[in-house]
Amino acid sequence: MRQRDEYEMLRRRISVISYAVAAVFAIFTLGFWHHQVIQGARYKELAEKNRIRNIPLVAPRGRIYDRYNRVLVDNRPSYNIVLNRENLQRSLEETVEMLASGIDMTVEDLMERIDRKRSEPKFRPILLKEDITVADIAFVRAHQYELPEISVDVQPRRRYVGGELAAHALGYVGEVTEAQLATREFGDFKSGDQVGQSGLERIYNSVLRGRDGFRRVVVDKLGREMPVPELGGLENDRMEAPATPGNDLHTTLDLDLQLAAEAAIGDRAGAAVALDPRTGEILALASKPAFDPNLFATRISITDWKSLINDPQKPLQNRAIQNHYSPGSVFKIFMAAAGLEAQTLDALDHAFCNGHAVHYGRAFACWKAGGHGRVGIHDAIVHSCNVFFYEVGEKLGINRIAQYTTAMGLGRKTGIDLPNEDAGLIPSEEWKQRVYKTKWYPGETISVSIGQGAVSVTPLQAAWAMGGLASGGRLKQPHLVRPERLEKLGFKAPKLRTEEYPMHQGTVDIVSRAMWGVVNEGGTGTRARVDGFDVAGKTGTAQVVGKQSYGKGEQFEDNAWFVGFAPYRNPEIAVGVFIEHGGHGGEAAAPVAHAIFDAYYRKKTGQSPDGRITAVAGGL
Repeated sequence: MRQRDEYEMLRRRISVISYAVAAVFAIFTLGFWHHQVIQGARYKELAEKNRIRNIPLVAPRGRIYDRYNRVLVDNRPSYNIVLNRENLQRSLEETVEMLASGIDMTVEDLMERIDRKRSEPKFRPILLKEDITVADIAFVRAHQYELPEISVDVQPRRRYVGGELAAHALGYVGEVTEAQLATREFGDFKSGDQVGQSGLERIYNSVLRGRDGFRRVVVDKLGREMPVPELGGLENDRMEAPATPGNDLHTTLDLDLQLAAEAAIGDRAGAAVALDPRTGEILALASKPAFDPNLFATRISITDWKSLINDPQKPLQNRAIQNHYSPGSVFKIFMAAAGLEAQTLDALDHAFCNGHAVHYGRAFACWKAGGHGRVGIHDAIVHSCNVFFYEVGEKLGINRIAQYTTAMGLGRKTGIDLPNEDAGLIPSEEWKQRVYKTKWYPGETISVSIGQGAVSVTPLQAAWAMGGLASGGRLKQPHLVRPERLEKLGFKAPKLRTEEYPMHQGTVDIVSRAMWGVVNEGGTGTRARVDGFDVAGKTGTAQVVGKQSYGKGEQFEDNAWFVGFAPYRNPEIAVGVFIEHGGHGGEAAAPVAHAIFDAYYRKKTGQSPDGRITAVAGGL
């Protein structure tokens, strides 16, 4: 009996074990079926991804051309060292230590670059060194088995053909910053992308940028690329999606005029602008000293960056549009036009200049110690008599001066398609009360009437306003890219603004004829004269500090201006030149204007530009 019970117990145990074994096999079978059949496609995809790497193909930015299709900005191939963190075979510190000595970088520099990107997804490569040398490439290739996580990628880099030429107009590119990525403008960019940071590169970034692609390669378990011609991989996946280059940008710049302007300014600090007043097209925009945008095409070195930002002459500033200055005697042209239009000045009015004049109980000097004698409006402009314009300013008053000159385009932004344009300033009673909480004193108007005091303009404003005045009161919005070209590329372009203000033809004739005399009748602007081309203009010499405060250093020298147009009837080109601490406008600024007018006239008449300019332009 007892034996039978033991037998039954054994049988039950065997049955339980059998059921348990069967259950286990059933679970394994179900699990294998689930993984192999139900989840098979997913795991196959994961397996494929383990052996497939996507190599990004960076799209080149569009080229930038001048108005005659000469290349100003191009691209060149650049090789970079990148870290693929998905394939790490050791710690980052060990990898960096092995790499640093071979590519002439410190461990600290490499780790700093990695740390800045550590929070990004691991599949995104980290750029360790840009624009590497042949020796760097050889080192990485020779150690690809020890460092499978390190690879060499090719990427297009910006090439600014003329170096510093037109640097402030063209701008430069740089890696998008974290702050920029948080803005709407750069919302569809990713860390590591190159974007326009200034100039046309910034304003037309969406036009110039391309669309990145990719290339898929097979790698072994160590992450090394395998020479496999076919992926045979994921369904519906392509081996390659080629990068789409950005759109080319055709500007209104004339390379010959740009070269002429920059060569004439030379090593001095200043700016020159040339535009077509009939259309608003910018023909030349120069600012000196300049910088080489190629420094930014790769990651700019700390030494170069500090050199730029610590330079007392501020080469990164675009003096043509971002700096405002007292216009000096250039402002007298707008005073004359305002007086004639307000009828506080008559074409037959005269003043007697004995070297000074008393207004509101204070003596104001003329630049000519002995005076000009009896002068009318024509001679007052030709010889730049201060005393004559003191009277014009007193009769107008500051509010009418502000009303007329602002309408003419001064003291406000022009709307040029460049970033960070300065508005300048035309003072008024309201402005002083609002800013300084005090009233305007009539004596201040006397200083403003000759372009001193609180009034300030940019070189672009001066050229734009002068071109508009000479054109009969018509202002065309300045621009470097024609909207119709953008529309052809499929981009929405804002309509260019045209402004017209009341201006009698008699007023235009009087001031234009007098400005012709400044250049061609022994006036202060004779150095801007071009044989055969009716150049009209006005010089300006603006004090930096009061005469009693003058020192001996260059920083105390007057600023020099010349603003003019040609031909003086129906002008085709307006030019504004500013030379910082240049001294007299006729000596420092007028020759720069001459170089621009001369290059324009030679091209217009079919003559060859200056031989040196042709040689440089040909090289571009």
